[in-house]
Amino acid sequence: MLKYLIESVYFIAIVVGFYIFGKLIGYVVKRILVIAGFNDWFRHITMGRIALRAGKTGGDFFGSIISYFLYATGVVLAIDYLSQAFRSIGRVAGLLTNGLGYAALFVFIILIGFILIDVFDSYLSTEARQRGGPEIDILIVYIKIVLYLTVITFALREIRLNVTPLMVLLQPLSWGLAILFVAVYVVRFLRR
Repeated sequence: MLKYLIESVYFIAIVVGFYIFGKLIGYVVKRILVIAGFNDWFRHITMGRIALRAGKTGGDFFGSIISYFLYATGVVLAIDYLSQAFRSIGRVAGLLTNGLGYAALFVFIILIGFILIDVFDSYLSTEARQRGGPEIDILIVYIKIVLYLTVITFALREIRLNVTPLMVLLQPLSWGLAILFVAVYVVRFLRR
């Protein structure tokens, strides 16, 4: 009985420790991003505008993501600790540990990929405004769609999911976009 009580106290201590650690790291990340001027830059991209509509700055957004990841890590580690004492939950702890790693990798790839796409979109939109033409705006939308699908496909492949149907979908879209891109420039050249 005393062993169960001690193991429960350790479980709670691990969870509470990671909760406090998550809060601290989330605050530190938020402050660093505010000092670095990340919030001002982040509000100019699509993901930043969405975060602002939800009432969060860039620092709040990334600080929260890191905090939640640390909370989940604490719970998984506490369950893993209990699995050392109680062999019956060892398999569940292993599945949770692997699942958390894959989930973190998926979220990381999606976030970085979508931010890079938004930056690329800002650059392309600026170039399109300078060079003119509504057909360029349509091309930019198609490019963004293909890039979003590519990032999602890459993230799913990295977490060991079968992405063959998405690859089958992505290949004709890429070829169609390339043909459309060439056609737009041929039409623009012929108009001159």
